[in-house]
Amino acid sequence: MPSNKPAASESIPIPEPLITRLIIAPVLFVSFLISLFFIDRQTYGNIFGQSGRKDGYYHSNQRKLAKREMDDAFQLRRKVIAALCILGAMSLALVAWGIDSLWTVWRVRA
Repeated sequence: MPSNKPAASESIPIPEPLITRLIIAPVLFVSFLISLFFIDRQTYGNIFGQSGRKDGYYHSNQRKLAKREMDDAFQLRRKVIAALCILGAMSLALVAWGIDSLWTVWRVRA
């Protein structure tokens, strides 16, 4: 006898909260890209910077290197997020100081 209840795979998906879509997801994505950039620079510097290794090493082990780079990038992501938060706080403080300085100059002239 068929059931009237929808299967678990057919259930209605719950939409993500707005804060997740607007703030958290972009921060995670950007932090991953930045950490992958750092890991990628380090890996290619190690591979191509050494005269003992040939070009064939990279091409023959490309899959292993890519997997290791992804793992390293995910591990570095927390430090990148912390650095982005510090940079954001410093930028916000600089903008607040600039607005305060402009406000003071405008108030003195008026």
